[in-house]
Amino acid sequence: MGFALKFVFWATLWSSLLVVGYFSPEFIEIPLLHTVFVIFGIFFTFYGLLLNAIGGRTLKKYGHFEIRQGIQKPERLVTAGIYSCMRHPAQFGSIFFGLGIAFLTAKLLVILYGGWVSFLALYFILYIEERETIKNFGEAYCIYAQKVPPFTFSISCMGKGIKALRKK
Repeated sequence: MGFALKFVFWATLWSSLLVVGYFSPEFIEIPLLHTVFVIFGIFFTFYGLLLNAIGGRTLKKYGHFEIRQGIQKPERLVTAGIYSCMRHPAQFGSIFFGLGIAFLTAKLLVILYGGWVSFLALYFILYIEERETIKNFGEAYCIYAQKVPPFTFSISCMGKGIKALRKK
């Protein structure tokens, strides 16, 4: 699956949250609950953007034989930094970014829809992107996949990612 199709998939997935959010009625009339949802939304959005940025920059730094401009498919299997403890940090970040958008609306229907959208995104990552990665990197990726989980909430993993980006 090409980069353009993946971009369309993710953009459609998350923009659908905005559409559902726009047309959904307000169900939450409790100010404290509304505030809690917004706080979760801010946290999820920030966490998602951070994971996405660390994952993308790590791929750019370690995934190519020479430095290139723009976003391109990696030529090498990256197992350094955040990829040493999580196989799909950028995609996991995209899921949290979408959930953050859902929570920021503070609309229960959008949050529930965001859960289903996140489930669809997980399916896409684990069954579509994994197959493509296996085709690209073969046995090396299969061995890596046996050792490293697809996702983790570990703060130390985030630290490994930041530390690897600081190395020259």
